[in-house]
Amino acid sequence: MTVQIEVGDTALIVNISGGTMFTTLRKRIEIPYNFIEEVQVGNFKFPLTAIKRTGITTMGYKAGIFIIDKKKYFLSYHDANKVAILGLKEFEFDRIVIENEDPEQLVKNILMRCSHINN
Repeated sequence: MTVQIEVGDTALIVNISGGTMFTTLRKRIEIPYNFIEEVQVGNFKFPLTAIKRTGITTMGYKAGIFIIDKKKYFLSYHDANKVAILGLKEFEFDRIVIENEDPEQLVKNILMRCSHINN
């Protein structure tokens, strides 16, 4: 996978490599936990109305920056059923959708650091 997630002490760090790095024009996204207002495991439905800013869309892969319903998304996934979805406030992106081997555990790890989120 070309995106690795680090659960740091003060921020969630998304390290981007390979082809995804070139198509998204970035190597890293650092998200301080206080910018996260919602986090969930999801089945992400990619809308046909999405506008691609930078990135790639194929039948089996979505990665890059997209505008969806007037909100800025960062996407990186092959399997839309194995993603963590982050809702952000006052950040560069409104939503981040990232595939993970164990999205449930990733969400638990994030929630442990985000006491401001009510579940």
